[in-house]
Amino acid sequence: MANNTSTLTSADLINDPVVQAAIKTLEDFYRSNPTRQIVSDVLDDNNYQYVELVQKGGGVLGVALVGYTYILEHFGIRFLRLAGTSAGAINTALMTVIDTKQDAKSEKIADYLCNMDFFSFVDGHPFARYLIKKFVTDTKFETQALRLVLILFGGLGLFGLLDIITLGLRHYWAWASAASLVSFILTGLFTLIILVALLYGLYMLKRLKASGYGINPGVVFYEWVKARMEENGVTTVTKLKEKASSIPNLHIRPGVDNTTTGLAGDVTFITSELVTENKIELPLMADLFRLDIDDLHPARFVRASMSIPLFFESHIINDIPADKPEIIAAWFKHLCIDEKKVPDTCRFVDGGMLSDFPVNVFYNPKVIEPRLPVFGIDLDDSDPARDTGKNSPNWSLGSYIGRLFNTIRYYYDKDFLEKNYVFQKGIGHIPLYDINWLNFFLTNKLKLEMFQRGANTAVDFLMKFKWEEYRAARIALQQNINNRSKPINPDDHDPAPAQ
Repeated sequence: MANNTSTLTSADLINDPVVQAAIKTLEDFYRSNPTRQIVSDVLDDNNYQYVELVQKGGGVLGVALVGYTYILEHFGIRFLRLAGTSAGAINTALMTVIDTKQDAKSEKIADYLCNMDFFSFVDGHPFARYLIKKFVTDTKFETQALRLVLILFGGLGLFGLLDIITLGLRHYWAWASAASLVSFILTGLFTLIILVALLYGLYMLKRLKASGYGINPGVVFYEWVKARMEENGVTTVTKLKEKASSIPNLHIRPGVDNTTTGLAGDVTFITSELVTENKIELPLMADLFRLDIDDLHPARFVRASMSIPLFFESHIINDIPADKPEIIAAWFKHLCIDEKKVPDTCRFVDGGMLSDFPVNVFYNPKVIEPRLPVFGIDLDDSDPARDTGKNSPNWSLGSYIGRLFNTIRYYYDKDFLEKNYVFQKGIGHIPLYDINWLNFFLTNKLKLEMFQRGANTAVDFLMKFKWEEYRAARIALQQNINNRSKPINPDDHDPAPAQ
């Protein structure tokens, strides 16, 4: 295994003893339980099994996604449709553009991650970069920063008091005049430092507003995604959609009474649009912004999804031909927005603001009997020891604000999963509560640890997943929903009691 100063390779991740032990555990399980290897009724000519995959957002925690998908691919699972938000959008994009749907992708993605300079994505002002690094990597930074502020203002107050005292005593003692001079100089120095800090703070706030309320432009990240797409042959939205929709010859597992009719591949990136206050699915809704969707590079979709508020600048699409009939029709079709409200500029922030785990993208109410499951990878950053919610009276302001933010960003996905509980059977939860999701200063050790956790979680999930159980639950759920949705015939039951 490479140490923190040496080069990390995909071989270091894949051949790591922890990962190999996880693989052996699942191999032994499947030897003892061969029928449990069945996770889908959709197969290709190589007998790879196909599922639909949703990957959750979570900043740098996305490294763990690769460990999870590596295990799935190692055991013959492939992905017909893909969706992701933020960090999940990155892995989703790479899994879409690399090779074909029959090929395993995770080892190549692992190579990308090993060679990725995460810190280069923090491409803002040098002072802002310094503050971000200290805030993320130094657990005592908040305390140290508060202490510095107290020293400055406390020192100003102390020397101000000393000014008054020495000024009054200089008529009585000769040394008081010298002390008064020193005190005035120190008071002036502390005042100057505070004034410079305040002016610099105002300057940084002005820069923040001018840059779209983001510390980092996100240009390096966008160029990195763009380069990865183009080296895999994807230079336009059309080519991205062709890659996503290109599927091998598929068939239904022998003995199952069903067909592959209607099965198709696609990819979805989720972002949040602030001007019209909507969740946007790309590339599906690319026609909202251009008459020719190939005027947009598909890397912009990932950049729009990975626009962490304040950390990255908003991603902006200008010059939308809002007066064109085709654009007006697209806004009405996708979002029911009429021509008077079609914007000529759109501003995107992280998709996780509205849907961090877009499982609902793959829900089709017309499907009664599923042919393949929806798998989801959850980057679980909730601390089981502290995040119980039972100590709410003692929450700090940070905890309170964090709860407000999480309630908003998790509500949509949580509401869907609670109403459609069967989809929870396809989700694996990678425990990552002790790793900061904004730590763009990852060591090799942390990268390996997240890859290990992803691999271990995938093994644990596959050992518990039962396709027949999932399919039966999905059928029962949809039948129940359909029965509740049927119009009520008053002749079929007794009338309700009078109120």
